[in-house]
Amino acid sequence: MLMKWAGPLLPAILGVIGFWAFLGRPVELPPAPEPKLHCVSYTPFRGDQTPYDRSLVIPPEQIAEDLDQLKPITDCVRIYATDQGLDATVPLAEERGMQVLLGIWIGAEAAIYEPQITRAIALAKAHPKAIKAIIVGNEVLLRGEQSGETLAALVTRVKQATGLPVTYADVWGFWQKAPRVLVDAVDFMTIHILPYWEDDPAPSTMTVPHLEFALGEMQRLYPGKKLMIGETGWPSAGRAREDAIPSIVDQARYLRDFLVYAKAHDLDYNFIEAFDQPWKRAQEGAVGGYWGLFDGNRHAKFDWFKPVSNHPDWPMLAAISLALGLGALGIARPRADDWREALALSFAALVGGTLMTLQAERAHLIYVTTADLAVEALLLVQSALVLILGLRRNLDFATAPLASAARWLIALDTRPLPMGALLRLIVLLGAGTIALGLAFDSRYRGFPLATYAIPAFAFLLLQARAGRLLAPVIDGREERVLSLVYMGCAGFIAWYEGPLNWQALSFCALLLMLALSIAGAWRRPARSLSVVPAA
Repeated sequence: MLMKWAGPLLPAILGVIGFWAFLGRPVELPPAPEPKLHCVSYTPFRGDQTPYDRSLVIPPEQIAEDLDQLKPITDCVRIYATDQGLDATVPLAEERGMQVLLGIWIGAEAAIYEPQITRAIALAKAHPKAIKAIIVGNEVLLRGEQSGETLAALVTRVKQATGLPVTYADVWGFWQKAPRVLVDAVDFMTIHILPYWEDDPAPSTMTVPHLEFALGEMQRLYPGKKLMIGETGWPSAGRAREDAIPSIVDQARYLRDFLVYAKAHDLDYNFIEAFDQPWKRAQEGAVGGYWGLFDGNRHAKFDWFKPVSNHPDWPMLAAISLALGLGALGIARPRADDWREALALSFAALVGGTLMTLQAERAHLIYVTTADLAVEALLLVQSALVLILGLRRNLDFATAPLASAARWLIALDTRPLPMGALLRLIVLLGAGTIALGLAFDSRYRGFPLATYAIPAFAFLLLQARAGRLLAPVIDGREERVLSLVYMGCAGFIAWYEGPLNWQALSFCALLLMLALSIAGAWRRPARSLSVVPAA
């Protein structure tokens, strides 16, 4: 069958290859000005290791292996706690001629942080040359777990016990609101400047002006006080915030631009972070797990001096897209009356394969648990079924309202239900659930564009082709409610995310397409409850 489609398939194949070649093109960026970074945040957790597992103790060998990998790019690491085996970082760093910004994790309970203080003091006395400074608490004011006065007392206590430089770290906006007693207690102020997470996010191309503004504000408020940038960086994957886009290219651009600025202004800094941390995806959404210079497998994401690609493996992704698209076309075996219809179906199949590849890539980036992975696998199956049935024009839309499909799904109706109607029910309810989640709790949720692009286009195009887009359906109350949910969520998400967030606007467009695909529910039949497709 595919041999007869060789002519129509060729432009579609070339289009897919061209699309992936464009996504994978190397981008020229200014090179880094120096081969060594001042300091890098280091958390040793790998795979399913997590700091929330209080029984976990990281083996010293694992830390030693990581430090050996980091040594060529930095002589300093910042750690955030002294428990779970992280205290071994100090002597291991000393053996390698490295220093440590030694963090003490301060939370709400003294019973948890007091042992860390004791351990940090002991490390400072045993390895004073290996410790660049001690950081008593990280973003405690942001979390609201202690007062500034309490933190000042802890800083003073550690400073008196160790004789080493002692500081506290927080977002620059919370330093602006910190009590003067805390500012006076620290030897220098450790401020976090993360343009992606700002209330008014800045794109990677505009981060240096934002950095200058934040530093200028701090210097104006606290003239003469020494500053260190304790955290700055950019994520390589995750959801957009306005026009702040996580990607490998944007991460490399920000870090290189920052290094140029830091060198020109003699800034002391610490990048967040050394390695991607999968456990953070459960806490901060997908974006939380992708701030590392190295991925979770300890592979460098980019070179500091060469062009950078978001998809260096694009030939493989193009091949997967073609395999999925051609496979769907081979299974569906659609009938085409002329070359124009064959061309349209060829493009539909291969674009569908490309969207499924993007969907699988996103699933790999966002999943946290095995259950998450299973859900993403089912969503991939959903996309494949919609694509195949759509190519066969075998999706039943207008003759089975949601109420009938739902009654069948919960075994209240034993009459046969077409697969297309059941699939339609699952897709529409799933999209509605995600839309409500994004409308009410969007900060850490991403936009599943590839997941719902195939159904949105398939439902709308096939209904329009059948001439039943505005045809009456039996009652259709559920469809009317769902279409209102789609339209309401689309409007709110577009307003809340703003006009610069192309990911959000694209998902809103898909919601409106799904709403339009069930627009026939707003017309009741005039004389009969039977559904008569338009001629």
